[in-house]
Amino acid sequence: MPKKICAFGMDGFIIPMMKKFAAEGCLPNFERLLKEGVVNQTLPSFPVWTPTNWATLSTGAHTGTHGVTRWHVEVAPGKRIDSFDGRANNAERIWNALERAGLKSVTVHYPAAAPSGVKSGFVVDGFGHPGYANTDYEVAPCGAYTTSEDFETVGMDHDGTAVRQSRRSVMPIPSLHPAKSWANLPPSQSPPLESEIEIHERVGDGVAVFHLLALDSRGAGYDRVMICRRKDGNARITDAEVGHWSDWAIETFSDQQASVRFKLIELSPDGKDLKLYRSQVTYVDGFTYPDDLAADLISRFGPYQEHASMTPYTSGMADFDTALEECEYQGMWFAEVANYMLHERGCSFFICHWHLYDYLNHIHLSDVDAACPGYGSSSAEVLSDQAMDYFRRAYQVGDRILGKIWEMADADTYVGVLGDHGAYPDIRVANIRKFLCAQGFTIVKDGTEGVERDDIRDTDIDWEKTRAYLKDDKGFDIFINAEAGPEFDEIERELVLALRTWVDEEVGRTPIAIALPKRDAYLFGQWGDQCGDVIFAWDHGYVSGYYGQWKEIVGGGAVGAPKVYGAHHGGFIPTQNDISSSFGSFLLAGSNLKKGYERPAELLGYIHAADVVPTFCHILGVSPPAQSQGTVAYDLFEGHEMVHQREPVGESS
Repeated sequence: MPKKICAFGMDGFIIPMMKKFAAEGCLPNFERLLKEGVVNQTLPSFPVWTPTNWATLSTGAHTGTHGVTRWHVEVAPGKRIDSFDGRANNAERIWNALERAGLKSVTVHYPAAAPSGVKSGFVVDGFGHPGYANTDYEVAPCGAYTTSEDFETVGMDHDGTAVRQSRRSVMPIPSLHPAKSWANLPPSQSPPLESEIEIHERVGDGVAVFHLLALDSRGAGYDRVMICRRKDGNARITDAEVGHWSDWAIETFSDQQASVRFKLIELSPDGKDLKLYRSQVTYVDGFTYPDDLAADLISRFGPYQEHASMTPYTSGMADFDTALEECEYQGMWFAEVANYMLHERGCSFFICHWHLYDYLNHIHLSDVDAACPGYGSSSAEVLSDQAMDYFRRAYQVGDRILGKIWEMADADTYVGVLGDHGAYPDIRVANIRKFLCAQGFTIVKDGTEGVERDDIRDTDIDWEKTRAYLKDDKGFDIFINAEAGPEFDEIERELVLALRTWVDEEVGRTPIAIALPKRDAYLFGQWGDQCGDVIFAWDHGYVSGYYGQWKEIVGGGAVGAPKVYGAHHGGFIPTQNDISSSFGSFLLAGSNLKKGYERPAELLGYIHAADVVPTFCHILGVSPPAQSQGTVAYDLFEGHEMVHQREPVGESS
């Protein structure tokens, strides 16, 4: 029988964290994978960001070759496209290589998988961006409604960016009052109460109005809400009881159908207090290739929810349980699709991107790792054991997803989990743009306000006086504002020296671990037209580029302690490793793979993210993608012993 691979991508997955919970006995499916398969931390591509590493994990190419160096890729002077757009990736992907060999693949919510270039394969949401309100497949991002005036509309997004009030994530609605002018009122032990909600479409000015009807179904107070298209009980689209989700409803928005569901977070028995959470409103078509696949999947597994994250929890829309339930719905939907496409639709390869752990790492990893100076503080407003339980429950969700995949896996199916990177708690934070300004490399125009926020836009720069600068994105590379020649060489020399000798005086450390001119940046897998003139990597524990979470540097300056601690990944050396880990993940079980094997990194080094695609292609018996540069991790297979012991010196054979 032909071999099949299910590579379930879990963004931010941390193997040491998983092992801790597996040892507690609460992850039976991961425990099985630890015993029956190979489990390895992988060295991520640099910089250690989401779009960069999912690009590597689909191409087998290094960063310089696929070109996804940051969150936006420059495709022409002054023209940038989102790195989650398939045109940002400059290398062939594994699904193209498989199609050339006559095999079908399916990608789900995978970064930069559309346009995919496949004709016989399948794509479900080839954008796969983790950001809130960031896809063309939605009518409106998730939100919540409350009759209370005491609520907060500003929180944190997945990467520590503030969720702005303009997003209206928690919306006030009129207090519940006696229902008037309704037709076909349903039975209620107390007089029905009404209010209304609005759904503001993300693109355009469309506003959909729905009417709420609070009911007392048991005579013990109000306990259920009906959501109706108009003031008519027969116009009900769905309903929910306190603490429970409604069924999905498919409604028309601006002449296109979309799905939505609700959870009634709170409804006081007297009807005075109500809080209703609403899922993302997602189109029921237009998000798959081929087009008719969407209807097939929705009819089998329910509506597709593109965005599921911790944002409802961090923004105050809902509690942790509700956010986790949405992430589980999305993950289990992916698993159902994997089983169906692999075992009923003739696919040989499944890969997806599910983002739960990265969201949670940014929020609470600093609360569970004693390496963080903020560990045990009240900044996150949760105790360490509560935060650890959040992680435990999140990994239990991943375990149930793995169990669902194993339900249909046969002897020819390889079951695996991929992680692009982990995260590590902030120890110190740095403002690289402020440093460049202080050193006289970047000169900004009068009135520029972004320096203290590490946020200098191209339009803020005085180009006549500036010698070196970072592009307006999270940066790890610096561009020199001069043509090749003596002036360029002198700026390069001064810049490299300044970076290498920058000292964090408060703790006696150098924030920059490595600073290299572009000609030496091959050590980082960096080259090509996206690469800056000087590449640098932060030392362990230093982080930059997430001002929205750490707020400010205590005491001012360009480096110091953050006002608010968090956890991140990015342009730093990615080899931190304890309960937290910046490494990626590669877990796989199947025929001819060793059981319970983990590569001895101290003898063989780490599997690189670029090695994953060639290893998958080796299993499936096909040539890797055209620009693949990784190698097959042969030591994962039975019969390949790569640890060689030298003969003792001075002894004859």
